[in-house]
Amino acid sequence: MRNIALVLVICTEFFSCTMPKQTTNTPSPRLPAKFDYSPPSRVEAGSSALTVALISPVYITKKPEYIVAPFPEMSTSMNNDFEELLTAKGFKIRGPFRSRDEMVYSDKINSDFAFLVEIDLQPTWNRTFDQTLGLGGLISTTHTYQYKTKGEVTFGGNLVITATSAQYGEKIWKKNIALDKASFTYTGSVKWNNIPSVADELKQDNVFYNLVARELEKFYTQAMGLAWQQIEVEEMKTVAAQAKLADKR
Repeated sequence: MRNIALVLVICTEFFSCTMPKQTTNTPSPRLPAKFDYSPPSRVEAGSSALTVALISPVYITKKPEYIVAPFPEMSTSMNNDFEELLTAKGFKIRGPFRSRDEMVYSDKINSDFAFLVEIDLQPTWNRTFDQTLGLGGLISTTHTYQYKTKGEVTFGGNLVITATSAQYGEKIWKKNIALDKASFTYTGSVKWNNIPSVADELKQDNVFYNLVARELEKFYTQAMGLAWQQIEVEEMKTVAAQAKLADKR
C-alpha cells in the first residue's frame, strides 16, 4: 500500500506540471496599464479652420506580442488621445479610420489632409532561461525540464507622424519623434514546461506584464507630450495647402 501511495503522489505531481506553475504561493497581482494624456491647453474647437482625417495609430512592425496586453491598449488609447490632442489644437476631425482606404469620397474631399501615426518601439528582449529537471524525469527515462525566465528588456524608437494628401495619399510632411531609450531587468515568477514566447509571458506572468506596462506608460506619456509640441497650426496650414495642390495634379 505504501508503494501504491507513493506512486499516486508522484503521478499527481507529474501531471500538475503540465501547466505553468507559480514559484510563490501568492502570485503578484496584475496591474493593468493606464494610458492617458490630457492636452496642456485648449483653443476653441475648429478655430484653425482645418479638417484632419485621422488614421488610427498602428505599430510599424508586426510582432506576436503586439496582439496581447498591454500593447493593443496603448494603440487604442493613442487613437483617442490623438483625437483629443488635435481637437485641443483647434482642428476638426474626420474619423478615425483604420486606413486611408477606408475613407469614402466625401471624407477625402472634405479633409484638408490625413494624419497617420505609427508607433516604432524597437523592443529588444534579451531573455535567458534557467533549466531544471522536472519531477517527471524521476519516473521516466525521458527527461522533462522546467524553465524560469530572466533578462533585460529595452524600448526605444520613435513616434512617426505623417501628413498626406487626403485623396491620393501623397506624403507632404513627416516627423520622426525620437523617444528616450529605457531598459529594465526582470526575473520571471512562473515555471514553464516549455520555453515561453514573449506573448506567453505577458499573458501569464504578472511580474513581467507589470514591468512592461509601467515602461510603456512612460513611453506613451513622453510620446504624446512631444507630439503636442511638434504639431503647430500655422505649419499645418501650409501642409494643408500643399496637400490640396497635390490632389489636383
